Amino acid sequence: MRHLARALGFCFYLGFATFALAQTDPAAETKIQAVISRQLDALDKNDSAVAFAIASPKIQTLFQTAEFFINMVERGYPQLRHSRGHRFLKLDWLDGVLIARVLVDSDSGIVIALYEMIEIDGVWRINGCSLEPRQDT
Repeated sequence: MRHLARALGFCFYLGFATFALAQTDPAAETKIQAVISRQLDALDKNDSAVAFAIASPKIQTLFQTAEFFINMVERGYPQLRHSRGHRFLKLDWLDGVLIARVLVDSDSGIVIALYEMIEIDGVWRINGCSLEPRQDT
């Protein structure tokens, strides 16, 4: 029982350390922003290989090829496919997942892209994305 408690405590510590790093380390935020900007740039330039390479292994396994991936983006995320520009809003934790909020401007409107980010072997990767309409307050 004591070993289980130690193991759980260690897991909690690692999770908290990752959370604290992303919340306080400007270098982590800069790296995350660079990854997202690189993928948006690749999508705009029709560079499906680069856009696909930035995705996490989970996404790569799901779509198998850069061609299938770019077709999915074309159908499901047209605002990201050829955006006119983007601005980073903030990083948030949502149910234990790091989310980068990005305001994206495109011909079809302005949306907020919620990028799920994951760090694998010291490299930030995009592990999913969802869009929500911009809501002016």
